[in-house]
Amino acid sequence: MASNATTVLPTPPTPPCILVLQTPLLPFLSDNILATILPTIVYAIAAAFFHLLDTYNLFSYWRIHPSADELKRNHVTRWQCLQTVIRYHVIQISIGLLLNYVGGNEPTLVGDESCRIQRAADMISYARNLIPMTLAIVGIDAKKLGVAMKGTSAGLAQVLAGDYLSSEQNRGFTSFELSLAKLVIFIGVPMFQYLVALTVVDTWIYFTHRLCHVNKTLYRLVHAQHHRLYVSYAYGAVYAHWLETLFLDILSFVLAGEIAQLSARQSMLFGSFATIKTISDHCGYVFPWDPFRLVNNNGAVFHDLHHQSWGLKYNFSTYTVFWDNLLGTTWADKEGADKRYQRVWELTAKRSQTTDKEIAATTDRSTERAVAEGKEL
Repeated sequence: MASNATTVLPTPPTPPCILVLQTPLLPFLSDNILATILPTIVYAIAAAFFHLLDTYNLFSYWRIHPSADELKRNHVTRWQCLQTVIRYHVIQISIGLLLNYVGGNEPTLVGDESCRIQRAADMISYARNLIPMTLAIVGIDAKKLGVAMKGTSAGLAQVLAGDYLSSEQNRGFTSFELSLAKLVIFIGVPMFQYLVALTVVDTWIYFTHRLCHVNKTLYRLVHAQHHRLYVSYAYGAVYAHWLETLFLDILSFVLAGEIAQLSARQSMLFGSFATIKTISDHCGYVFPWDPFRLVNNNGAVFHDLHHQSWGLKYNFSTYTVFWDNLLGTTWADKEGADKRYQRVWELTAKRSQTTDKEIAATTDRSTERAVAEGKEL
């Protein structure tokens, strides 16, 4: 059995990584500060886009509610809503700047790229060396097997054989190890960090949001403010009590960033994604190409249903449907919800409170909207 053991050449020692200063994306602003204000900028742009749709009655066919329903059912004016939304962003930016100040707003230091790749390749190579040794234990000559497979799959052959390249440029690592190391460093690790951050935020918001509905005092004193918008619109997405702003929204992202160890640039992307998702949930439109609905069924109608008096105890999730599905709080009566929405359009049309364009759209709304919304309702 010993004769079948494959010789594994040692890798060269890994030099210590030298940290270098990362050049800011904007020369006049640190990445940390940009990560703090970027979600507000994204919010303003996205909200302005949907406000234009509302103002000029564009894509009215895809509105969840008739435009007249907003004036009739909402318990807060648009101006009052805007004032609260501005307060939300002032609080958000202030806390972000405070955290940066407490942390010293230190410039971002990153390891030399080649060093990071080599360190990852070191770990991969160590794990890879276990393969030929393990095969040798059961009497398989891994090197011969690798040579036999070289013509079919060079990468797999390298894994099985345990041979290293002698190229000085590759510092003794195989091309497979270096390629896998780059994949891990530039895609695998960041995606894992985003997944952890999303899990933290989604879990925190689901349970704190649900608590605000279960506890009558919390609902009455805090969360009821957000539900004054029965017919939501884009820039009212973060219309909420200041305590909800702090403990449900901002705290969830602070925790996610710390637990997932997101860099400033990763925080920019994650914060911008979350902002667009929140705007989309409250925009009041259900587009057939909505990516959030297509990916995991949590889109505008999913959340709008929660804003209705008959859906308050359902659909608490913001980013995924995992917790709602697991704990049985997903609205399941798709046909019933569709009929309720359709009834609103029909009543509004009869009262002549919608535009001619919207009234004409109600004649075939049930069939066509069922196609667009069927997966979500």
